[in-house]
Amino acid sequence: MEPPAFWVWHRSSPLKPAEVETLRANGVRLLYWQAAECGWSGKDWQVNRIAAPIDGGADLTIVPVFRLKPDAGFLGSPDAAGQLAKAVRAWHGKSAAPEEIELDFDCPARLLGNYAKFLHAFGKEVSPARVSITALTSWPRHPQFEQLADAVSSFHPMYYDLSADTPVRVKNDRFRPIADDQAMVLMEDWKMCRKPWRAGLPSFERVTVFKADGTLIGHLRGWRPDEVFFHPCLKPKPLEDGITLFEVTATGNLAGTRIEPGMKVVHRTPDVGKLASITRFADINGAEGVIWFALPGPGIPAALSASQTAHLDTAARPTLSLERGGVLRLENPGPADLTTRVWELEIRSSEPAAFQSASPGEFAAVSIPDALPAELSISLTLRFSQLRAGASLRSGPLVRDGAALTWSIRGLTSEHPLKPADSSR
Repeated sequence: MEPPAFWVWHRSSPLKPAEVETLRANGVRLLYWQAAECGWSGKDWQVNRIAAPIDGGADLTIVPVFRLKPDAGFLGSPDAAGQLAKAVRAWHGKSAAPEEIELDFDCPARLLGNYAKFLHAFGKEVSPARVSITALTSWPRHPQFEQLADAVSSFHPMYYDLSADTPVRVKNDRFRPIADDQAMVLMEDWKMCRKPWRAGLPSFERVTVFKADGTLIGHLRGWRPDEVFFHPCLKPKPLEDGITLFEVTATGNLAGTRIEPGMKVVHRTPDVGKLASITRFADINGAEGVIWFALPGPGIPAALSASQTAHLDTAARPTLSLERGGVLRLENPGPADLTTRVWELEIRSSEPAAFQSASPGEFAAVSIPDALPAELSISLTLRFSQLRAGASLRSGPLVRDGAALTWSIRGLTSEHPLKPADSSR
């Protein structure tokens, strides 16, 4: 397969040098960047610019993506294609015209023939630029799919949000995973596609709130992992496939949303092992590569780093060291992430008086058995919710004497002796 690509969504700021270096190090050469959202008014397009033209330099090719709002009324207008091409030219202005333009439109299957005609006309208007499109996974089954294929250079079918959570399933604590086995079934329909296609896979995470009767309240915006996983009104219950269900134990506020007992709060992150299987299956069925939704950074909450998406078969191997002042430093030096969930770093001593305080520092929380003072305890647990590849967390001044300390991360590592910082590498 070709190196992975990313969609960049809801982001206007250019990439920072460190982001470019991370992408380069992980083989990423292609970004599909949301340029604008376009709505058909009946006579012309109303364009909401998201990002200005961005030069990827020598390392990156950046393709602008124009999101078309769901109203399909433009498919009946002979002027819509020409007007959209005009809007694209206005968007790039005096900048170089893009070599490729992507359109993102969830066209109803019954209108694929009309969409094909629109794309043919649009392609002529923007020539010699290539036109690629996002696609719904079911489109190859439609008799007019071949007309669609004639009109574009490539497809990016989206293998996420494949079905909704029904109230009956929610009431029975059954939720659709972000990385869904159903994707592999649907990929078989693309095996005979005669145009290049990349499998659009999820690298985002999501927090959803449901009413007691199982109906959807909505997906939260602006939430933080520690805020969710260590909220005083939420009790986590890990399920399978990267899903955590939270029982609401008291009335409170979560990322600006009122929560109360009886509601269900669900965090979903894609299971990395499942993504590895789906990626292999895409390769078998003819995908030229994978395009991830979405690039970590401002915009969409990404569950996986660019490094993790390039190393799906690699497990995280964190290290812990003791720094000056009794500070513990947990590092994740490899390419894999500790993805979002409750993680527990357990510190034990074979001798008393090993600890001097219960200061969590950058960790979300610290707990001590039997609510003992830290100075009297022989163990403590530091809790955190994620640790990306290359990242680290530092505690407060916890340790008085580290000579007899060992550590482990519950469910991930065996017990290791604690080493001072200068000998931990």
